[in-house]
Amino acid sequence: MSPVEESPYKKKEFRKEDDEDLDLFLSKKDRPKGQQPQPPEEPSARPAENVAREASEPAKELSDDEHDAQISDARKGRAHAEAHHDVAVLRKKAHEHSHKGAQLYHKYRSNDARRQKCSSRAVSYREKAGVRRDKAKDLRTQIKEYDMELKGAAKGEGDLSPEALRNKMAALERKAAKADAVAMKYEAKAAAQTEKAAKYRTRAAKFLEKSKLHESEARMYGKRADNLEKL
Repeated sequence: MSPVEESPYKKKEFRKEDDEDLDLFLSKKDRPKGQQPQPPEEPSARPAENVAREASEPAKELSDDEHDAQISDARKGRAHAEAHHDVAVLRKKAHEHSHKGAQLYHKYRSNDARRQKCSSRAVSYREKAGVRRDKAKDLRTQIKEYDMELKGAAKGEGDLSPEALRNKMAALERKAAKADAVAMKYEAKAAAQTEKAAKYRTRAAKFLEKSKLHESEARMYGKRADNLEKL
């Protein structure tokens, strides 16, 4: 091999393109034989020293105004958080009272509807009892007429015999008694429905009063929450 020619190994080393590889190659060339290469300086050693130096430096003392400002900001933040929590609690209570009031109002409406049904039934039963009473009254009027004919028949002034008139009077009396019994039955049903209507009316009034109380509580908690949100 001629002295001018370079070995393939050197050619390969000179083909390195990075500056770091080139510096390493030149330093290897300049270093005498037998000398060990120096390890590269770690880049992380210097930042660690800076961090240790910053940690060893004393913290900067705050002035009284800055300290008071920090305390004031902390208090404002805590007050804001507490106010937000209080608003949430008040909204929850308002919702609970409103829901309870709605349930009680639904019960009021249900009992009031039952009261109206019972009252309507009582009125219907009383009307039916009145019809039966009127029928019994008409029958007794006919009985009186037959009684007058019976007196005339005793004197020989009637077309029917006294026995036939007495039979007719007995039949009319039986029908009148039956009409009175049916009327009394309807009146008893009407009284029972009236009693139920009174019971449902009492329940409805109680549920309505409780519903109004819960709605009032819900409005009060809602107003308190609105006032806190305005602050």
